[in-house]
Amino acid sequence: MTIAVTDALIAFYARCEQLWQAQDYLPQQEFDPEWDSPCFIEASSSTQLLAGHKAWLPVKRDEITSFSNIESALSIELDPQVAVFFGAYFSDHMPARFNDETIELVQVWSAGDFERLQENIIAHLMMKKTLKQPPTLFIASCADDMQIIALDNVSGEVVREVLGKGISEVLAPDLATFIGQLTPVLLEQ
Repeated sequence: MTIAVTDALIAFYARCEQLWQAQDYLPQQEFDPEWDSPCFIEASSSTQLLAGHKAWLPVKRDEITSFSNIESALSIELDPQVAVFFGAYFSDHMPARFNDETIELVQVWSAGDFERLQENIIAHLMMKKTLKQPPTLFIASCADDMQIIALDNVSGEVVREVLGKGISEVLAPDLATFIGQLTPVLLEQ
């Protein structure tokens, strides 16, 4: 299953790069030396960058990170798909179309961002426990701030969740299938 997620991410990033090349586009992010990332690249002199911005591209990590600290702290076993999803690459969040909706895949920008992500996952799982709802792991944001796309930690399905209310619908049987259905889009800078 985790190999399928890695392959789906590789294919998704390849589709992103095809779109970027077709549109003569290079993603860019405002540069903050305190929020550095291995994703930053040197752009060619012909690339139009916004003031104070640097070009970036997704970067495959040497090894997939672990969520064992969360599992130990909360006495929970996390679906292994989530470690691959968040741990295989460094990248900025990635906009995409799923069916007729623009979503933004949550990704990890740097090692420091990974620590922050873990804190957010812990808070989310504790909220789910307080609400007596099955555990989910957020993977994307939606245009509607009250909805997220999440991985159901029990079934392994990708679901739409209404914050505070729980799962509203199943979107895909697993993370690889969900990622395979995404179409990259460009967001205005």
